[in-house]
Parts: sequence; C-alpha cells; structure tokens
Amino acid sequence: MLELEGPARNDVIGGGGPRVPSMIVWLLVVVLIVCSCPTVLASRAGAESDSPTAESGDDLDERLEKLRALPYTSVTAEKVGPDSSGVVIYRPDQVYSGYNMYCCEICPGMILMDMGGKVVHRWGNPDGEVRKWQYAIMLPNGDAVAIRKDDNCLVRIDWHSRVVWKKAVMCHHDLSVSPDGTLYVLARERRNYRDLLVEFPSILHLTAFGAGIDKWSAFDHLDEIRQAFDEASFLDTILDSMLAGESPADILRPFSKQVGATPHTDGTIVYDYFHMNTISLLPETPLDVVDSRFRAGNLLICLRNVNQIAILDEDTKEILWVWGEGILEWPHHPTMLESGNILVFDNGVRREYSKVIELNPVTGTVEWEYVGNPPERFYTYTRGSAQRLPNGNTLISEGDRGRAFEVTKDGKIVWEWLNPMTSEGHRVQVYRMMRLAPEVIDPLLATD
Repeated sequence: MLELEGPARNDVIGGGGPRVPSMIVWLLVVVLIVCSCPTVLASRAGAESDSPTAESGDDLDERLEKLRALPYTSVTAEKVGPDSSGVVIYRPDQVYSGYNMYCCEICPGMILMDMGGKVVHRWGNPDGEVRKWQYAIMLPNGDAVAIRKDDNCLVRIDWHSRVVWKKAVMCHHDLSVSPDGTLYVLARERRNYRDLLVEFPSILHLTAFGAGIDKWSAFDHLDEIRQAFDEASFLDTILDSMLAGESPADILRPFSKQVGATPHTDGTIVYDYFHMNTISLLPETPLDVVDSRFRAGNLLICLRNVNQIAILDEDTKEILWVWGEGILEWPHHPTMLESGNILVFDNGVRREYSKVIELNPVTGTVEWEYVGNPPERFYTYTRGSAQRLPNGNTLISEGDRGRAFEVTKDGKIVWEWLNPMTSEGHRVQVYRMMRLAPEVIDPLLATD
C-alpha cells in the first residue's frame, strides 16, 4: 500500500528483518576443522561461496553463528503479503526524483523503475535464457554492462537489449566506468596457498569494448597488502593461530569471523581470502589538490573479509590509504562524495545491525551515520549499498530484505520500496539499487 501523506511508519528508522537461523551442518564442519587441523590444511577445494563457518558454543560465537551459517541466497527468509510490496512511502516534495535501476538473480533482466514503482524500461535476456544478473551499470548512451553470475561473463547490451559484446571472465560483485569510457571490473582467481585452495581478488581494466588493458592481482601483491593493512582478520592470522594449538574457543573466535571456508561433499574446502566487493573511481574533490592519496581517478576498494576499505594509485596500484579494521564489520559499497568524505555501508555482522556512515578519510572521524531505531530494525548480512543523492539525501539498499529506501540527513524516510517480485511467497533480494538522473533517462525513454 503506497503511503503519500501522513507520518512515515519509521521516519527515522530502517526496516526490520528476522534473524537468520543457524545450520547444524556448519557446527559439524568446524568440529572437524578443529579436531583435524593438519588434514584440513592439506585439503583442496573446488567451488566458491560467501558463507563463513564455525560455532564455538560460547555466547559470542553462538550469536555470531546465527549470521554465519547462511550463504548468498536469492529470496528473503520471511513470507510476504500482497499489501507489502512496491513503493510504500513516497513524499515527492522531499525526495530526489529520478529513475531507479536494479537487477537480481531471478529477476527478468535489468530493470529501470520510476519513483512510483512503475517499470519504464527493461534490458532483457538477448539469448532468450533465464540469467542470473548480479549487478549492472548504465553507460551514458543507454547501454548496460552487466555481470552474469550463472555463466561467468561480462556482457554489454544496448538500450534495445542487443548484445554489443560478451567476455568470459570470473567477474563478480562490481564494475565501474571511468570518465574515459574504460571499465574496471572485479574478478577472482584460485591459487594453491599454504596447501589450501584459496580465492584471491583481482581488478581488470578493460576497454569500452571488453578488451584487456591491465590487471592487478591481490595474490601477486599479497606482501604489499600485508604491510599496509591491519592483519587481525587475515586468513594467515587465523591459520597461524590454529597451528599454534590454541584452545578451541580461541581458535574459533577468529576463524568464525572471516575466512568463508566452504566444505563440499568430497571433503574439499575452498577459502576466500579477502572477498573484494567494490571498485570505484575517486571523483574530483577539494582533497584532490591538497593530498595526492585522494586524487581523482585513484581506485577505492572494499575488502569485506578483513573489514577494511582502501585506496590504490590509479597507475601504480600502490596502496595509499587503508581504514576500517576494528570499526567496520563486513562492509560494502564505499564511494567518495564531492566533499571528499567517504560513504560506506557497514553491515555489522557481529553487532547484528547495519549502519551507513560518512567518514572523513583524513581525520578518520565519522561525520554522519544512519542507524535504525532500534538499531536491529535495519540489518542486512550479505548485501548493502548507499548512494548520496544530489539533494543531500541517501538512497540505501537493504539487500537481504529486498528493500530500498531514501533518507534525509536527519534520518527521515521519504521514499521506500519493497521488491514486488516473489518466489514461493518470499520476496526476492536485490543486491544494489542506484538512482539515475532524469536528464539522463528521459531522452532515452523518448526513443522507445
């Protein structure tokens, strides 16, 4: 039911969601890991996942494991009714009006929606097959570049859903377009590391037509990363603790935090070292001229498993700035604002509620944040994004609940949308929603 007038249901809060239930199988897996550490360290792996593992039995990790047990899914946990979908709050005089672009793993293509929830354009499936669209961006001419999860490819589709090019690559999570039209996309590579099969992230730089320009590999630069980052949550720190023979509680506490170890029926395990989930380019800001670390064009990345965001030099890929360990908990989607501050979605997997924070990267102080009231009413474990809009509002994607909402600087909700698409009565989740300016979209719609 669309609310146009009157007080919002949660003027200064986000929405709520149920706790994610524990899965007993993970407890058994971790018992095996603790009891037979050498065997596990010698195992090989064969598939990827986003789910962490382990339950210690003490109060902290019992609470933590409720969140750790579930990998990426496509639908929310709760059943939804027909009245709780679409745009449910809309205050036209307080929002930034534009068009909303999103996709999801079981949605029919990539969707462009107006502020009232009407689908005004859709980039379809050119090959006629149902595809898992993980994320997509729109180029200025109306083409969409999308990450397809089911067949591991990057595809560019024009406004009329015709394939411009397709590139087979193990891409995931995010891509960004440079002012010169070239693309940056996240990819992954599996390496044998410390007798384990471990996934390491890489950054691919491509032409507008998908041809490779260069590549930066976290595996190749691991020594540099370890020197620049806080290593408290690194896989090596966890493995070294296990090999030192610490007590089970001491082992499981760090182990259950970050490594994303996934067991398979053949007994092999794959580990996810960093889990990079964001790549964006710094815009021109006041910091650009006074601090070269923050010059336009440098790369802002997010390494979820080690709770840190960082800036790399555009040309040399030198690590210039790092922040987050001890503060962020499995973050997503950092972006630099016109002021030079950084907006980041902090999932909060240990405290069990999410935040959106605006950080001064020079002083390290948080200058603004959005939290639910009570805090637990706004929470997403595996997904999330935040976009600062031209009017100063912030568009937030609470992905695990299939929800997006716009808040003012004082936290008032002025627009809220719940994904109307369901699967067997469960709302379909949305990885990220982005607001696009009407002056960009209106001329394209006129060609339909």
